[in-house]
Order: sequence, then structure tokens, then C-alpha cells
Amino acid sequence: MSIVEIENAIEKLPAQQMEQLADWLEALRARRATPPLVEAWLQRARGAAVAGTTTANVMALTRGEE
Repeated sequence: MSIVEIENAIEKLPAQQMEQLADWLEALRARRATPPLVEAWLQRARGAAVAGTTTANVMALTRGEE
């Protein structure tokens, strides 16, 4: 199905169904914009290793001990 066909189908929807579609699309957009948990953790962890950091410190962080 092409974008034009999708647009034409959307234009034919009753107002209530169009509103439901808009809500669904907004929820989809939000889900896609949220990075996966691992990616979010990596973003927070970047740059955390500083001089003097030991492997034991890093492992404790990964286990949630610090």
C-alpha cells in the first residue's frame, strides 16, 4: 500500500476512528522514540570510567550496589 492510498483511506474515516488512529500513532511514535533499556543504561554509563576506577567498582555499579 502506498502513502497516497493510506492517506486516502484515512480521509474516509469517521472522526472518532480518525481520533483513535491519531492516538495510536502518537503512542507508536513515543514507543519508537524511547531507547531500549540497555541503550538508556549505556548512555548513562558513557564517560563514567575515570582515572582510578577499578573493575571491582564497575562491576558493583552493574549490580546496582553503588
